[in-house]
Amino acid sequence: MQNNQIFSERHGFQKQPNPITIRHEAPQRLRKTILDIAFEAGFLPKDIRSIICQMLREIENESNWSDVNVRNECLDLINGCEWFEIYNICEAIARKWVSPYGDENLFEKGLNKYFVEEGIGWKIENGLIVTRGEKDFEKVMTLAKDRLEETKRITAKSELEEAIKDLSRRPKPDITGAIQHSMAALECVAKDILGEPKKTLGDIIGKLKISPPLDKAIEKIWGFASDKGRHITEGKIPEFAEAELTVHLSAALISYLCEKNK
Repeated sequence: MQNNQIFSERHGFQKQPNPITIRHEAPQRLRKTILDIAFEAGFLPKDIRSIICQMLREIENESNWSDVNVRNECLDLINGCEWFEIYNICEAIARKWVSPYGDENLFEKGLNKYFVEEGIGWKIENGLIVTRGEKDFEKVMTLAKDRLEETKRITAKSELEEAIKDLSRRPKPDITGAIQHSMAALECVAKDILGEPKKTLGDIIGKLKISPPLDKAIEKIWGFASDKGRHITEGKIPEFAEAELTVHLSAALISYLCEKNK
């Protein structure tokens, strides 16, 4: 097969990732780039128009038949929709990718590369857009899920994945759900380690034999989660950053407990 990589890809040059500044929006440059990436991945303009119209419940303009006019129609459609619909369209395009050679999804690969370069707080995995954190967050989440997989704690792994799904909900993330699920994952691991399935994390923190002040850190996180995730007060909804931090810390503590109690 012909090598279609561009110069920077062939020689390993790449832009430095930008800090995440874009999450609950879809800037104009992103909208156009999505189309560019789709066409580069091998989609025809008419294919993309069909996907966009289906997602937006729009009618295709049959008077547009040339590639140029269809591309412009796609751009008009994608420029006129809500920000969260852009990510719905990305998912729909990714799910339509078909390669006769078994190659990786070129659309997902190109989109994820662009998200990182432009500081967009999303990534696409297996046709689903999910929240993306900074490099440390992604590393901690991957390690925690690997540890849970290795120790066959599937319920805890599922709870941690649900926390990510809650952070990823559009147009509005489920903040309290993310906090609840991340702490449920941590609680599940702690109860499994101690063999006390009927206790809460608050009851058994002292039995985990964690060196101070780490034991106090878990206690404080549990208290925050109970206050902000389960026993929420009117007018005191936690912010996205607080939920993301709770998920991050929970994942780090899960990895620590799994490693400590092999």
